[in-house]
Amino acid sequence: MNNDVKTGYPSIDKPWENFYTKEAPATPDPNCSMYEFLQKCNYNSMANTALNYYGKKITYDELFKNINRTANALHAIGVKQGDIVSVCPLNTPEFIYLLYAINKVGATSNWIGLTSPVSDLHTQLTSTKTRIIFTVNIAYDQISAAAKNSEVEKIITVPIEYSMPIHLKPILSYKNRKNNKQGTPWKEFIKQASYTIPTRSFKADEAAIIEYTGGSTGVPKGVVLSNTAINTHYIDFFITNYNDIFNFEATDRMISGVPFFLVFGMCACCHAPLCHGMELVLAPDPSPNVGVKIIQKYKINHVMAGRLLIEELLKATQKGKWNLSYIKSIMYGGEETNKVWENSIRNELKKYHLNAPILNSYGMSESSAGVLTAPDDDTDGLIPCAGVVVKIVNPENHCDEYSYDKEGELCVSTNQIMMGYFNHPADTQAVIFENNGVRWLKTHDLATISRDGIIKITGRIKRIYSKLTDDGIQVRVYPMRIEETLIRNELVQECAVLGIKDDLFAYRSVAYIVLTDQNMRSNDAKEMLQAYCKSNLPESHWPDEYVFVKSFPVTRAGKVDYRALEEIYKNCENAGQAS
Repeated sequence: MNNDVKTGYPSIDKPWENFYTKEAPATPDPNCSMYEFLQKCNYNSMANTALNYYGKKITYDELFKNINRTANALHAIGVKQGDIVSVCPLNTPEFIYLLYAINKVGATSNWIGLTSPVSDLHTQLTSTKTRIIFTVNIAYDQISAAAKNSEVEKIITVPIEYSMPIHLKPILSYKNRKNNKQGTPWKEFIKQASYTIPTRSFKADEAAIIEYTGGSTGVPKGVVLSNTAINTHYIDFFITNYNDIFNFEATDRMISGVPFFLVFGMCACCHAPLCHGMELVLAPDPSPNVGVKIIQKYKINHVMAGRLLIEELLKATQKGKWNLSYIKSIMYGGEETNKVWENSIRNELKKYHLNAPILNSYGMSESSAGVLTAPDDDTDGLIPCAGVVVKIVNPENHCDEYSYDKEGELCVSTNQIMMGYFNHPADTQAVIFENNGVRWLKTHDLATISRDGIIKITGRIKRIYSKLTDDGIQVRVYPMRIEETLIRNELVQECAVLGIKDDLFAYRSVAYIVLTDQNMRSNDAKEMLQAYCKSNLPESHWPDEYVFVKSFPVTRAGKVDYRALEEIYKNCENAGQAS
């Protein structure tokens, strides 16, 4: 609980601790390998279901047997301590076996995305000096192209249907017959498991996985996460959960629809629920409509996903008149908090007996996914997960901590923080700093902290820009403020605002709009939105131009792709269509 001494500095006072009223039970020490931690957490859960793959259930006992067999096969093909093994997955059981088996033999797994361009994949393979890569069979051609002129010696292909129920295998085997003949098949690889290798002890600071940033504003960088960071993510969530925020219980069902090559998918939708003894229902196809079918078929208790899946769930529920009383929590990540959107979704879903909270989880790849969460449905803001400390600092020097209700850059301190960017020490130093022996991560987000411990994200530093007024005065523009105003207008379904370089010192504000009624004339919509902004925003924040699109481009992490939006604007400008 929070102490009575008020220093005026949130990182010392920790007022958010008042939300944590219950003492959590003892948890295993996170300073071990991911594999060892998973074992310790499930010592008494071996008979329970760990994985559900198209209705085929795999117990925790079977999970560990398959992990150990995979580790033995890795050892047989020469994978050893200190190696980096690359993995291009879909969410199938084999890639979970690989996650822990690579960890057991003392190697580091490098998780690359099959939605990434070949040029990015090539860089990720060559920079890590990958010799062996495991890929889902449908991505073989892409991986083979990326592996050219690299050190890759062996490509092992994993069929999507390998662990499916027998009655489904022939269908997908026929569809994927071309892919099944490429590379070294998983079946041939796993046969090489001959004897049991000993589990080695890891140091707390050893690298477990490499994941890549979303690339929404720049080239994806490899985020190196230690065993301790990933294990701590679960413990921080477990203690937070124990205070009646997430309603997680052992043997509950969670959908694992976020790809494992994203940190959110790896930590929040794989390692954490398995450590909690839950039943993970795997969705190799991340399409929202497929995810909704799985939620309905298997009566999923916990939905951790992006906003698109939640919106698709609402549409399907309205059409099918489903009873959603079995859902105990819905959490979305990768987006800024949007209470207007949350409330509208919640009010609609309540008509179908959904009593679960809809919570936002805030985090970064660099912090092993979520570090902040909404404490309940009613609070407009976030609190740190248990074990996470935050402060608001002067963005110019990061040394001066601000007191309550003053806007500055949000920084977080937790054992979840990455070791660094792979082979990018300068970039690492730009986001991680030490103060009195404590490591802090710069989020590049502007925020405030109230005296109650509520954090409000107010903007993105990288997206803040300057523009010139008609009087020639340079002012700062906060695009999030414009977006929050536009989204309240009934004409607007989605919006994003960017600063487009106008001259050497200033930008133009460009508002990208997805209209609720896409048959509406853009000129009419523009006039109405201009009038709306003039009534609700200061002149410095009026958009200079509007670009109407049918949908927003997204990165492989499901976030708005701002680089792609800039290209849309350039194309519109060249065609004389930007208005």
